[in-house]
Amino acid sequence: MTLRERNLFFKAGIAIAALAIVGLAAASAVVFHIRPGVFSSLIDKASGRGGVIGAYFGHIWDYAAFASMIGSVCYALFALIFIYRFFEKTKAPEILFFVFFVISFAFEACRIIIPLKEANELPSIYLIMSGRILFFGRYFGLFSLFMSSIYASGFNVQQQKNNILILLAVSFVFALEMPIDGFSWTSSLSMANGYPRLFGMAELGIILITLTTFFIAALSRGSKDYIFVGLGAVAVFIGRGFLVNADTWFTPCAGLLLLSFGTWLICIRLHSVYLWF
Repeated sequence: MTLRERNLFFKAGIAIAALAIVGLAAASAVVFHIRPGVFSSLIDKASGRGGVIGAYFGHIWDYAAFASMIGSVCYALFALIFIYRFFEKTKAPEILFFVFFVISFAFEACRIIIPLKEANELPSIYLIMSGRILFFGRYFGLFSLFMSSIYASGFNVQQQKNNILILLAVSFVFALEMPIDGFSWTSSLSMANGYPRLFGMAELGIILITLTTFFIAALSRGSKDYIFVGLGAVAVFIGRGFLVNADTWFTPCAGLLLLSFGTWLICIRLHSVYLWF
């Protein structure tokens, strides 16, 4: 893949993030105009608290999920602009898949459909559809960061387009096959899904393999920069967990800080690896 083709993905990601912000703003205006207190009512009806990390820090704040949606789409937009400007003329195979990970946060705007449905009394099918789109984005981001670690270990860079199609297909299958309860949601305003422990363990396994692969890349390629890339990946994974499962005032703030720091560390170190290529 040429730099020009890769940069088109960067620009497309920026456009997706910008559209997510516009869509979230428009839907939020409708929600607050019709039912300003809808978030409190949704939290009261929540089936439980979501996630392994990020959802057990103090008492639930009614607007934490809304704050995490705003934080997610803003992170996606500004991180993508930063990456585009930083890597516009630098060829780094890992960065394309890291960009896909960043783009996945734009899908968090789909969570606004739950308060929108509550305010407008929409059919539950909208919740199921938005839930599948949300989970597609989350798994696509997760698998993309895994693929970034594979490229860091020295994988053949000539197969990028085929690997993108594979990532899309696998993420689509995961989202399609995941059982979703169209009448239940967590306190972070994510739709409740069947077998949460099973999917949670699978996600944790992918994360651990990804982190291990980044650290192995430091040994196999003889570059200490990949140790810091791995540490950056640890930060973004933890930040992601905080942000997407946020239901307290602390978790969106901690998630954004960790994501921003991890993104900066990954980009700085990858740029130093490929600066002279």
